Amino acid sequence: METIYEITRNLWEKYVNWMKDEKNMAKFLVCCFVLSLLPILALSFFNHPVMDDFNYGILTRHALEENSGLAVIPAVLRAAVQRAENLWHEWQGTYSFAVIGALRPSIISERLTFIQTFILVGVMVIGFTYFIDVMLHRILGMSRAVAVSVSVVVLTLCIQYVPVGLEAFYWWIGSVGYTGFFSMLLILMGLIADGMHKKQISAKRMVGMILILILLGGGMYPNALLTAVLMFLLFLDAIVEKKRYPKKLRIQLGSLFIVYLPAFFLNVLAPGNYRRQSNFQPRTPMEAIYKSYTKSLDYMFNEATNVVIVLVIFALFLVMLWQLKNTKFSFRCPLMFTLVSYSLVVVMWVPAIFAVRFISGGRYYNICFYGVILFYASNAIYYAGWLRRQYEKCAQEVQELLRKATPVLLGVAGVCCVVVGMWKLNIVNDLEEITFATALKSMVYGEAQVYDKEIRMREKLYHDPDVKEVVVEEVTYRPELLYFGTLTPDPDDSRNLAMCDYYHKDYMIKHVEEEESSGEDSDAQTEDTENADNTEDAESAE
Repeated sequence: METIYEITRNLWEKYVNWMKDEKNMAKFLVCCFVLSLLPILALSFFNHPVMDDFNYGILTRHALEENSGLAVIPAVLRAAVQRAENLWHEWQGTYSFAVIGALRPSIISERLTFIQTFILVGVMVIGFTYFIDVMLHRILGMSRAVAVSVSVVVLTLCIQYVPVGLEAFYWWIGSVGYTGFFSMLLILMGLIADGMHKKQISAKRMVGMILILILLGGGMYPNALLTAVLMFLLFLDAIVEKKRYPKKLRIQLGSLFIVYLPAFFLNVLAPGNYRRQSNFQPRTPMEAIYKSYTKSLDYMFNEATNVVIVLVIFALFLVMLWQLKNTKFSFRCPLMFTLVSYSLVVVMWVPAIFAVRFISGGRYYNICFYGVILFYASNAIYYAGWLRRQYEKCAQEVQELLRKATPVLLGVAGVCCVVVGMWKLNIVNDLEEITFATALKSMVYGEAQVYDKEIRMREKLYHDPDVKEVVVEEVTYRPELLYFGTLTPDPDDSRNLAMCDYYHKDYMIKHVEEEESSGEDSDAQTEDTENADNTEDAESAE
């Protein structure tokens, strides 16, 4: 028994000593993060196009079928632009989103649907990692290993606790316009922050930032409005802080803001927006701002926060107290930082609260959740830096006393964390229902495999040119991260008509037994209808 104890103790000591190195810690966290992504990415191989994927892809799919060779590329691009133009006139002004939505990889083949998840997760990882690296490594002067570790922690919280994983990583139209564009916004802010820190922006970066601004200007309204506010604040900072920035940089920042305005207003002033808005009773602008603050606070504390997130952010705060010892940043006015940073989160709520008085759709809540996590993390770092500056102002005797008390304070903090964790941790909600576990369970239970097999059987009918009238049965299982409505019993339903146009069919429905219509199948139809309604309501808000 003593031998086992000695071996265990030695191994533990080696592990602890190994983890004390920042690079080793970063390697460990990156490995854990990659492992947590594997089930999420693996599940994508069972995914298929759903809902508005067909509606947005009709023109590009037809262009792909009607052309061959190199002529396919310009034809598909023209079709995507035509889809954006049609949407701009008839539905909403999100022109760049419409182009990206129409160019989903699975218009080539449904077998390529998995690529979409890899793209969405990849863009999200790049966006968050780059933004955090700029802020922590290049501006605050921490090591790159620490920046990577913080990036992994923030990404893990955002991905594993995302409100609706299906609309974050699996449904192309719902995911790319929100999670995808939000990640591009982080890349843009990272590029601008890096340029402001270096006090110069190269010509290549200017071109890249202008392209991203045009992309965001034609995106969904939470991201577009947040970009507008951030660009205005940066433009204002460049005007006020004349001594801080060289003239060329101030001109560049002003130019970026000026370039963004027409891209943004081309979206906002689209005729389709006014046509759709006539179906809703909007709030006044001031009421929308006030309600956005109250509703976002309620969401943050009652829905977006759990004990795991609290403990992780607290741990981040403690680590930053040590890591910020060498930074020269002053961390002034922490309360003002909290107000401004939270107001940026609130900005994303305003379009929906103004237009349709509420937020509908998990994809919208997803980016609001990302905003909350970034708010928590940034404030944990900022307040740690502020306390570090206060500590440095203390007399040597006080500093020595605090250093001696550090082990005791950390021990008390550790005990409190354990008690809070045991008291508040919800095993089901906080651990079993994270995205990693949900994806894994769908595959282990066999739901994803059965769903994939049944949808592939449908797709054989869809692609059979001799079959013009398609009648399908409801799927046996509905994987939480994959199922988002199918064909309905109503042949005139907009989703059925879109799929008819997409696959060149005359008639497509889901068969429902009459005697079961009031039971489970009826519930399925109701759920599909609610999904469609939520899609329309959310998009009109955005």
